[in-house]
Amino acid sequence: MKIPGSLRVTVPLILLVFAAVLSAVNLLYHVPRAEALAEDESRKRLAQELSRLQSTLEYLILKGDMEAAQHEIAVLAHNHDVTLAAMTDDKDIVIAATKRAWIDQPVANALPQFDLDAAASDIRERRAGMQIDSTGDALLGHAGILMGKDREELKPSRTGSVFLAYDLKRYKTEAREQVVQQSLYWAGWVTALAFAMWLVFHFLLTRRTARLVGAAEQLASGNLAARSGLKGDDELGRLSRAFDSMALEVAETQTHLRKDIAERARAEAALRISEASYREIFDAAEDAIFVHDRDTGAIVDVNEKACTTFGYTREEFRHIEVGALGSGETPYRQADALGVIARAAAGERLRIEWHGRRKDGSLFWHEVFVKPVTIGGRDRVLALARDITGRKTAEEALRASEEQYRATFNASIDGLALWDAGGRLVDTNPALWRIYGYGDADVSKWPDRDGAGPSYSREFLEAVANGESLQQEIRARRKDGSEIDLEVHGVPMQYQGRPHVLTITRDVTEKKRSATELARQRESSYQREKLVALGSLLAGVAHELNNPLSVVVARAVLLEERGDSATQSAAVKIRIAAERCARIVRTFLAMARQQRPERGPVAINEVVTAALDITAYATSTSSIEVAVDLADDLPHTHADADQLHQVLLNLVINAQQSLQEHPPPRKISIRTRYEAAAKAICIVVADNGPGIPEHLRARIFEPYFTTKPTGMGTGVGLAVSMGIVEAHGGTLAVDCPPGGGAAFTIMLPVYGAAGARESAPHADAAIGNRRRVLVVDDEAQIRETLSEILSGAHHRVVTASSGREALERLAVEHYDAILTDIRMPDIDGRVLYEEIERRWPGLASRVVFVTGDILASALREFVSKSGRPVIEKPFLPGEVRRVVEELPVR
Repeated sequence: MKIPGSLRVTVPLILLVFAAVLSAVNLLYHVPRAEALAEDESRKRLAQELSRLQSTLEYLILKGDMEAAQHEIAVLAHNHDVTLAAMTDDKDIVIAATKRAWIDQPVANALPQFDLDAAASDIRERRAGMQIDSTGDALLGHAGILMGKDREELKPSRTGSVFLAYDLKRYKTEAREQVVQQSLYWAGWVTALAFAMWLVFHFLLTRRTARLVGAAEQLASGNLAARSGLKGDDELGRLSRAFDSMALEVAETQTHLRKDIAERARAEAALRISEASYREIFDAAEDAIFVHDRDTGAIVDVNEKACTTFGYTREEFRHIEVGALGSGETPYRQADALGVIARAAAGERLRIEWHGRRKDGSLFWHEVFVKPVTIGGRDRVLALARDITGRKTAEEALRASEEQYRATFNASIDGLALWDAGGRLVDTNPALWRIYGYGDADVSKWPDRDGAGPSYSREFLEAVANGESLQQEIRARRKDGSEIDLEVHGVPMQYQGRPHVLTITRDVTEKKRSATELARQRESSYQREKLVALGSLLAGVAHELNNPLSVVVARAVLLEERGDSATQSAAVKIRIAAERCARIVRTFLAMARQQRPERGPVAINEVVTAALDITAYATSTSSIEVAVDLADDLPHTHADADQLHQVLLNLVINAQQSLQEHPPPRKISIRTRYEAAAKAICIVVADNGPGIPEHLRARIFEPYFTTKPTGMGTGVGLAVSMGIVEAHGGTLAVDCPPGGGAAFTIMLPVYGAAGARESAPHADAAIGNRRRVLVVDDEAQIRETLSEILSGAHHRVVTASSGREALERLAVEHYDAILTDIRMPDIDGRVLYEEIERRWPGLASRVVFVTGDILASALREFVSKSGRPVIEKPFLPGEVRRVVEELPVR
């Protein structure tokens, strides 16, 4: 804020500010004191009112007049000092209050502004307490009161509370208003005193000072006759006389100065005319002219052409170094420029080419003439610069064009060759020789021995030279003798005014190889997609077979357990056939799931026999003799029987198909031996067919490689078989004897105890406590089979055809075990388990899942997360009984 400069304004303003500050200080000091005094008075009144009210209420309540006590609280609503009042019983329930809505409410809800914890502490110690609310507008008080006694107590034991709130805001407001009135009263007196002081000061000082200031301002504005004319012998009078004397001297000096200025103006006018004539000649020059100091080399002057050419003003030229006008590269730097100026100062006349830089950073060329001169009686160095950028640009363009052609020609990744019209090689680039296998050191040598190096047919070159662009693919030899495939483009062109042929050569050997590999990979991908589709189809068929196979296997085992000898014999055959079907189904599912199969002790001779049983019809109808030589002393190996069955089945089928078109006699031989030295079991599958060509033997184990006609093979059988055998720690090899045919040898390790036969499992676990079992499945035959299996083990079985029916039964009955299918309409096994876990958590540990489909990842994840046992279809009765018996007992 700008303070006024006049004393007639500044002085009263200072006095008014003083009065205002004095009043503000008075308010800031006395208002808090007045409010504190009002608060102390209110505390005294509240203490007196609490004491009176405590005595009165205790008297009325102990007398039994509760109505009068409540009335005593209610009448406080008419007291302007009391904003609220309430009385509570010993259970902190409001029994009387100035507001009827608080009655029968907990005191915490009715009076939230009170600190009830502090109040409770004061009431227990039989003392009154006070506090100020959070807004500072009310004074809160509380005290305990005796409510009476229970039964035969000698003194009252029940204690209630009384709460009061005093209006503190009104008393503080009255105190503030009183202090403000006093401050305004004293502010008026101070203002009147300040006004009186200003009048005295004005007549004695400010009026005379204003006259002196006015005279000084007139003198400063050019009025040399201005005088103050103050009278008196005081300080202002003496200052006025001194000012008038000084004004007289200033007037005389100003007159002399005006005469001197007029004389100098005439001399400067003559000098300007002379300078203008020189400047017109200087600036009219077509070349840029620089005048340099002889000793320092600094730029003293330049003409208009120099300013236009370099983009600097004359003033800027005087402040820059001469080296700033060069490109900054040797020999166009500051030191180089100073050297040229020094040589000229020594008397030399020089002509140089200078690569200059404009103010905007652009570069250009000048031809500069430098010589010593004398200007105005001073030794200078004169430099005349003529722009030769156009000439230099033309020279550079010609040179750059040649370099660009050579750089482009040599940088091309394609092999380039230039031929004249007669078919003679004129020029080549390095890439062409690298294509032919030659290094940089060989580029200068044009080999023509052994047909190596670029060599194209004369007809091709002549056709292109006649104006026709052609393309051809040729096969050539590299320096090392290897063959490569080349793609050659011929283009007619003019070179040095004569017709020539430019050939562009590209090595397409890898491109062709990649195309071949891409086609093979596409075929492999197609085969994989077919296998995936086949796997999905087999998995679907396997799932559909699970339910009927479960019934067949279970019924066969039940007949085997309960029937007569003839029935048992028939049941054994049914069970063996059904179990084989079940194993096939499980093999299909394992292949589709891509899970690790289960391994155990395996008798190799039994696996061989099973594989021959499956292929017996195919071999017999193809007139193939099968010779079997199985050793009797074979130990067991630790393996997955179904996977080994798959390997042997694939080898036998391959042998059968290779003999299909072979003339009789046709023979397949299978031998098993135990190699004690290698501690391994040896299996040989041989045939007397056409054998395998030697160049194909290394590839027959590659995935998707097959020699069979289209539609007869996928090329994955031997690759999968190799993977299975190696996963079991064994080897699979092929040999073709000189007499013809092929022999595949499998070597499988024996793992000591792992190869020994395991003891047969017990038929059933010992029957424990009889259990109540709920069987849930939408297939009636599965329900009946499971019911019969468990009933035979003396369990009480109840069946349900859906998840909804199972929930209804569980709501009214208790079960020790719950066997449920996972895939069912309406409520499936997963939802059923979740409902059991939610409604009856204790029953969740007694749930067993029975399913033939855990292929889906969602179902596998659910079963794994639940941690419940799973019986996979098709199942055996012993397995069902064992799982139920292992469930925890209540």
